[in-house]
Amino acid sequence: MSHFSKRRASRPFPRLRRILYWLPRIVLLIAIASLVYYDRTHPGNGRRGGSERRGRGGEVGRLARVRVVVDPGTVWVDDGDTIRISWPDAPAERVRVLGIDAPEVANARYPDHKEQPYGPEAKEFARRVILGAKRLELLRAPKPDRFDRTLGYLFVDGVNYSVLAVENHLAESTVDRFGDNGFPEEAAKVREAARRAGPPPFESPVQFRDRTTGRKRAA
Repeated sequence: MSHFSKRRASRPFPRLRRILYWLPRIVLLIAIASLVYYDRTHPGNGRRGGSERRGRGGEVGRLARVRVVVDPGTVWVDDGDTIRISWPDAPAERVRVLGIDAPEVANARYPDHKEQPYGPEAKEFARRVILGAKRLELLRAPKPDRFDRTLGYLFVDGVNYSVLAVENHLAESTVDRFGDNGFPEEAAKVREAARRAGPPPFESPVQFRDRTTGRKRAA
């Protein structure tokens, strides 16, 4: 037997050995590629490091006291201080913005669907600023309000939206009425913005609501 024949005899099935060598590596590469594809096509899966989390609407994903990223394309603006978020993988979430009260827009609760002066302007301002954000974030309070709306601050390209609304005379500060809701730093910014801006050019929205609906508050 030649030397070449002996070498082939000592290493049987060379093709099978190559297949067994490469097969697990190929499977691993396919698995990694699948994970990368899933992450890119499911941006709401929460796989982000540090204090930044990709937003979700489910109970597990509704993180409090942590800024979550929101796609402006999933947001509907109800008025100057209320939005709705249509999460791609969880129920929709209604958010009442903290720190401010904006003039009222037409509402079925009010006779003849009456709206408050500056209400449409406040809504249009919110639409322009929030929907036009390059980066929109939500900072939730731990508990919702009595209407089961999420309470939280919005950040437009890093800036507190409540501060912007007050500075532009399209919302009044509610910090003195409701406190800081667990966010003293953000509340202080809103209070300072209100001090700089001075009295808003519209009736306090709470007074408008009470007057329009005939509600009387306890003294």
